[in-house]
Amino acid sequence: MKNLRALAVAVVIGLLSGLGIYFAFLKREPPKELPSLSPRSGDATLQSEFLNAKNAVDHYRTEIRTHPDITKNYVQLAQLLMQEARITAKHHEYIPKAQSLLDEALRRAPQDFEALATKAALLMTLHRFEEAKAFAEKATAQNAYNASSYGVLCDAQVELGNYEDAIKTCDKMLSLRPDLRAYARAAYLRELHGDLQGATDLMRLAADAGISGQENRAWVLYQLGSLYFTQGKIDTAAFIYTGILEERPNFAYAESGLAMVKAAKKENGAATGYFIKAAQSAPEHVFLEQLADFYLALGQKQPAEELAKKVLTAFEEHEKDGWNIDREKAAFLLIHNLQPDESLMRAKRDCARRPKNIDALETYALALHKTGKSAQAAPLIAQAMRLGTKRATLHYHAATIYRAAGKSSEALAELRRATDERIDLYPLYAAGAKSLMDSLTQVAAVK
Repeated sequence: MKNLRALAVAVVIGLLSGLGIYFAFLKREPPKELPSLSPRSGDATLQSEFLNAKNAVDHYRTEIRTHPDITKNYVQLAQLLMQEARITAKHHEYIPKAQSLLDEALRRAPQDFEALATKAALLMTLHRFEEAKAFAEKATAQNAYNASSYGVLCDAQVELGNYEDAIKTCDKMLSLRPDLRAYARAAYLRELHGDLQGATDLMRLAADAGISGQENRAWVLYQLGSLYFTQGKIDTAAFIYTGILEERPNFAYAESGLAMVKAAKKENGAATGYFIKAAQSAPEHVFLEQLADFYLALGQKQPAEELAKKVLTAFEEHEKDGWNIDREKAAFLLIHNLQPDESLMRAKRDCARRPKNIDALETYALALHKTGKSAQAAPLIAQAMRLGTKRATLHYHAATIYRAAGKSSEALAELRRATDERIDLYPLYAAGAKSLMDSLTQVAAVK
């Protein structure tokens, strides 16, 4: 009996030892394939930036092969891929690879702060806001003194419509590190609450905190230009967009900004050229959407329809790769009067996910309105305007919904707000706004 017990103990010890060796080996073994960077196309002035990124990627590839147990190496490589995706718009190439690296990092170290924070940022890219918030909260619980994790948490709270929480989180971020990222987020929160001057001042601080030529400074300068455009100062916006292209040639958002300016000035040929250039500079569906919208505004039905097919294909590809594109697809379908049932389904689903987000509310309200349910849409569009956001298109949509719901006085008030906010600068809505104003003022005169 004693011999049997001894044998059993020996077997158990052997099994445990074998499992220990197996799991230790499994933990140490690096992934069989490690991602690298594809060559960029574009201006030669950015080649040094690419070479620096490539060298960094090669360094961390080597580090992972040499030291597979060090979690930081996986996270750093994932961050480099995410940045390259942001710069080149090659999301389908880099984001899945970054996600695999982060999953590997978290498998090895489930509570690693950098891995948690970076996974939260990646989930924001995929528009999976609830998951992003959960990971960001885990990250801030691990390290309450790192500003970047609060930035991701702030973004998630904004997208989920938790604006008061977002303000508190942004204040925390500013107290820890008042830099470009913190100022830009504070500016956006001011913009959402209707303080365009405060937003402009903060976005200028964000731009001043950046380094000339870098992508993040170009992005905040684009946001600054867009704030001036929103206020009707389109020449100032054009000056900023042009300056961005001097610092960072072929920056697609600046090209699309110049297209918006040219379109507002009714220089349609120049506007079309800039929209096309933006779409060529970055393989991002948003620029195809803008061009399709512009063709629609010009009454050029055939090119608008051809581009709409490409946009819908891009949405399908994003969805296959794990993006949540419900609101974006619903909004595009609504603009182009396509697939009303699907647009309503997606808008409703998105609003159910984040019922306090003003963009989700606006899109769902518009989807209800366009399917003959304007009375149901009216309270939703009112909720979408609750922050006092000064956005011409939002108030124009409110006017159309209120008019269809039989609320003529409310419709006229919202249309006047849209007019004050320069709805005439938006070719897709300018003619409709003028026609609606004529109709509503006649009704008001009769009353």
